Formats: sequence, structure tokens, C-alpha cells
Amino acid sequence: MHRRMGARQGIRSVVAGGLAAFCAGLGPCAAEELLAVRPDDIVWKEVRKDPPLFRAYVQGDQDQPGAFTFRVRAAAGHKLMPHTHPDDRVITVLEGTYWSATSAVWDEAKLVAFPRGSFYVVPAGVPHYSAVLEGETVFQESGIGPSRNDMVPQGSGNAGAQKR
Repeated sequence: MHRRMGARQGIRSVVAGGLAAFCAGLGPCAAEELLAVRPDDIVWKEVRKDPPLFRAYVQGDQDQPGAFTFRVRAAAGHKLMPHTHPDDRVITVLEGTYWSATSAVWDEAKLVAFPRGSFYVVPAGVPHYSAVLEGETVFQESGIGPSRNDMVPQGSGNAGAQKR
């Protein structure tokens, strides 16, 4: 899945978006190698059948210490209820339109459309939720692990968070 390329090959670009920013923030990456992931290298794993949801890690793992990046491919009808993360999350929409809002309470009227090419950051601890309202959407999300989704209970009170 990952290909390591020596500096002699002359390839100086990082295909997996966001890696350069993480390397700059965390200190030097491997001095003579780059981590690169090409579209054909991506292995999608089904998370849910209805509506279809797939995830592919392209760097690291959110359960482990360090930078991670994954991609999500979701169909219309996908909803992720209000939740938080202990780390900042960096989202880039690669295909389609991803809808998102910040609040501890789901309110579809507050969703904001982020079309292909959009970039946004959800700061650590900020309750947010998202959806795919039409077609298929692919987005890339990066953060610093170990991390998790802390679901915000819906209903009376909305106090506390459930770890997920």
C-alpha cells in the first residue's frame, strides 16, 4: 500500500495531502524518503452497507500515537451525529459535497455545504456533525493520535459525551 521512494529518484512530492504540514509541525520526516500513496494503492474497507460507507487509511492510524490521515467514501443518506475529537481535524473534500455544522445538537438546517476542493479545520473539543445529502462524497481527514470520536448524547440535557 505505501511506497517508499529514495531521494535519488527525483520524486519530491507527497501525494497524500496534509503530510507535509504534519511533518513541519512534528519535526523532520525520514531524511531521505517520502511516504507516498497513489490512488491505485488505496485499499477501501467497508464500514457500513446502508447507506454505503467506506474508509481507507493512507497514513498512520488514529488509535496510535502520531499523525494519521484517512479517506472516507460515503453515499447519500450518510449522517454522523454530533461528536468531538481530542485533536484538531483537518478535512479536505475530494469529490462531491460534504455537509457539516458545529453544535452539540443535530440541526439539518444549520448544515453548510463544502463542495469538492473545500478545506476546513474542526478544532479539538468542538462538537460537530456532518452528512452526505446527495450523490457520493469522498473526503480526507487528518489528525494526531491517539484519537477517537466522542459522541454527544442527543435528547434531554445533552450532557457529557460517549466515547466511540
